[in-house]
Amino acid sequence: MNERFIETSHIPLTYVKKEGTKGSFYQSYGKKGILPERISLGIFAQRKDSQKDKVKKDEVNGTYKKAEEGIYKHLNNERRIHSSIWGFEDYPEFYGYGIIDERYAIYDLLILYSGNNCSTSFDVHVFRGMGKPDFISKAFQYLRYHLKQKPQ
Repeated sequence: MNERFIETSHIPLTYVKKEGTKGSFYQSYGKKGILPERISLGIFAQRKDSQKDKVKKDEVNGTYKKAEEGIYKHLNNERRIHSSIWGFEDYPEFYGYGIIDERYAIYDLLILYSGNNCSTSFDVHVFRGMGKPDFISKAFQYLRYHLKQKPQ
């Protein structure tokens, strides 16, 4: 896959935890109108006793405000977004990844990165159209390389 294609599909966002909440995060950096300005990170669905649920790390939930615009606002049910977050053994420096929204054949990949295990903040790297299995590791490779190049 062409690195230029990956670069043009990549949208970085940063979320910071709201003081006094268990898992509510507000967008502090990045282009507005991608994900909702407020998202929640945690386990919201009842866990099943399946192999797949045993490796699920978290879930991302969010609802666009009525006045807020977003690329997923009108595609999903009642302005809501949701994605399960899975770990990826080959890339342990990342918190995990999720896909928005397979139900509507969108397949946008979310990769979460955090230096504090998502306790106070995290970066969400959105890769438009790259949520299919063939592309996921390519997005991780791209991000690993570019985060190493980023000045501290």
